[in-house]
Amino acid sequence: MQIKRFLTRSSILTGFLIGSLCSSLLYAQAELPDANKPLMEQLDGKVLEVPQVYPHPSYDVGEVKGIFYDCIDYQGKPTRSFAYLGIPKSDKPVPAMVLVHGGGGTAFHKWVKIWNDRGYAAIAMDLEGHIPKVVETGGGRLSHPHSGPSRVGRFNDAEKPIKEQWMYHAVSDIMIAHTLLASLPEVDADKVGVTGISWGGILSSLVSGVDTRFKCAMPVYGCGYLYESHGHFQSVSGDAQKFWDPARHFAEGKVPTLWVNSDIDGHFSVNCTSRSYQLTSDHAYLSIHPGMAHGHGAGWDPRRVPEIYFFADYYLKGNEAAALTKITQQPSGRAMELAYESVKQIESAMVYYLDEPIIYRKPADTPKAKHSRPGPWKQLEAEVNAEKHSVSATLPESAMTYYVNLKDAAGRISSSVVVEVE
Repeated sequence: MQIKRFLTRSSILTGFLIGSLCSSLLYAQAELPDANKPLMEQLDGKVLEVPQVYPHPSYDVGEVKGIFYDCIDYQGKPTRSFAYLGIPKSDKPVPAMVLVHGGGGTAFHKWVKIWNDRGYAAIAMDLEGHIPKVVETGGGRLSHPHSGPSRVGRFNDAEKPIKEQWMYHAVSDIMIAHTLLASLPEVDADKVGVTGISWGGILSSLVSGVDTRFKCAMPVYGCGYLYESHGHFQSVSGDAQKFWDPARHFAEGKVPTLWVNSDIDGHFSVNCTSRSYQLTSDHAYLSIHPGMAHGHGAGWDPRRVPEIYFFADYYLKGNEAAALTKITQQPSGRAMELAYESVKQIESAMVYYLDEPIIYRKPADTPKAKHSRPGPWKQLEAEVNAEKHSVSATLPESAMTYYVNLKDAAGRISSSVVVEVE
């Protein structure tokens, strides 16, 4: 009798374990990211549905409104994202921007206001389940009870089922914000762009290859080919993490893109930005800023990165005078020559070069610096032939890595690719 009871219990337990194991395996196989299928086909259809909006007036700052909006479920639970939404006064629908924050950031009302003052509606959402701690300044972060997942390092959750991963939810939240913004009667739904800073650069460049409704994209710092970075993102490795590399997703995209980076950025080395540009060169521009600091303030400052705002004016407002300089023939070798097209006069051309490959190390003058960087970059003035729309210079034999910046009469920088020579 005892043996029979034991066998019965053992059979039930064995059956339960086998059933659970099979269910887990089938679940994991069904839900892991599929590298052979476009990401858009793996997203929840809700990304294209107008979400429910919940005003949060205690977070309003002037005409910029604090809101929550419904996002996709996480672990069977409904989620919401906090956002700042601002719409300028106009007697006709206005163009709009989706603003994607970076690591340590949140929804920034200041960023929305910058775009509102330039005649754009804008939405800046938080992607990690936070709201600003200090409303007036936008500083700090507090958690809220409606959140989905938070970011785990650099794609450190990439082995989980896709719907459990932060990137899946971040991409979805951005697309839902786009859907919300485009649904507003004050917004011209056919003239919406996206910009993002750092992690927001990663996400905005990735989304540009997924959400074809966008009419322009301006990623700052963040880009594709992260696993080739000499900065922090060199830790990205393995097929699971590389699934989320933006280049996988924007490779077939056609959204006009402005790539912006610093030549000393500690997170995203400029070779990755250059390669991202090269992959999209038929519909892209590149702007490398010498010595530019890494941060939200630097990445949205109209005085520091005016190219972003001119780029938007060209593609979303149809302002032909806002067109950036386009380099039509890229340089190669130490006898550098390039060709360009520009609606404005080129005021200067400068070659920035290294007597070595791009190597990251702590600066000699600040060995306790938080981040490593290349350089210091050396400078060589190039000759501009305005009649032929060409630029030339002869680099010293010691030069091994360089790029060229053209600055036009409006102070806007257009850059060549990063060139490596023997």
